[in-house]
Amino acid sequence: MASLRALHAFSLLARLGRASLAAEKLGVSPSALSHLMRKLESELGATLVNRDGRGLTLTEEGQRLALSLGDAFDRIEEAVDSFKRRGRTELRISTVSTFATRWLIPRLPSFQAAQPDVELLLSASTRMVDLDRENYDCAIRLGTGNWPSVESHLLWKEHLAVAMAPSLLEGKDGTDPDTLANLRLLHSASRRNDWIDWLEAAGLSHGDTRSGMVLQSRDLAIQAAIAGMGAIVIDRRFVSQELDAGHLVMPDWKVLELETGYWFVRSPARTLTRPVATFRDWLQETA
Repeated sequence: MASLRALHAFSLLARLGRASLAAEKLGVSPSALSHLMRKLESELGATLVNRDGRGLTLTEEGQRLALSLGDAFDRIEEAVDSFKRRGRTELRISTVSTFATRWLIPRLPSFQAAQPDVELLLSASTRMVDLDRENYDCAIRLGTGNWPSVESHLLWKEHLAVAMAPSLLEGKDGTDPDTLANLRLLHSASRRNDWIDWLEAAGLSHGDTRSGMVLQSRDLAIQAAIAGMGAIVIDRRFVSQELDAGHLVMPDWKVLELETGYWFVRSPARTLTRPVATFRDWLQETA
C-alpha cells in the first residue's frame, strides 16, 4: 500500500497547484516534497508529476489519481478536527452589528478565558431572528424589551452624547454646545433621527440635521469622527476605548437618555443550558 504521507503530499500538490505551497502546508521543504513524490511514483509504478524546470505539475496519470482521491484527505482532517472538539460546547449568538463590533468582541476574551470549553459562533444582523425556529441559542436585541414569546434581560438603556476628535475643539470653547454650529454632523444611515433628537433635547438647532454626511453604519460614523470629519452622537459605551486613548473627546454637554436599550433574549421553549446561562450572567455583570 502506498504511503499515506506521500499520498497526502500528492493531494496537496494537486489541490494547491504549486510545490512550494504544498510543502508549506505539509510542513516540509520543497526538496522533501519532491522526495515524497518520487517515493509515491516508485510505490505505484507510475509517473505522477512532470519535472521540467518549472516546478512540479501533474501528468495525465497524476490527474487521474487526483480525481480518484477527491477530497478524501479534507474529510479526514474534518473528522479529526471534529473529534478534537468533542469536549467543546457551541454557543450560537445573534447580535446587532454595532453592539458586536463596538462592545461585545473587545470584551469576549475575558468570557472565553473563563469558559475555554465553549465555542462561540457569532452572527451580526439587522434582522430579528426567530429564536424558536432558527439555530441560535440566544440573541442581543435593541428595543424596548416587549417582544412576545421571548425571555428578556436588560443589559443597558441607551443614551446619546456628543463625541468628536480633539482637533475639532482646538481654539474653541469646549464647554459651550453652541460650538456645534460650526461643525459638520455625522449621521448613521440607520439612525438618522439621533442628531435631531439630541439637538431638540439640548435646545439647539443645526443645518446639518438633514443634509450632513451619512455613513452606512455607526461603526463607520465613529471612524469618520476619529478622522476629524465631524461630530457624532453615540452611546459612550461604544467609544470608551477611543475616549480612553484620546482619539475622541466627549464634552460635558447634554446626555439624552433613550427608552430603547440592549437586551439579552432567549426562547423559554428551549432548555436553559449551562453555556447560555453563563453567557447571560457574564453579559449582565460586564454591562
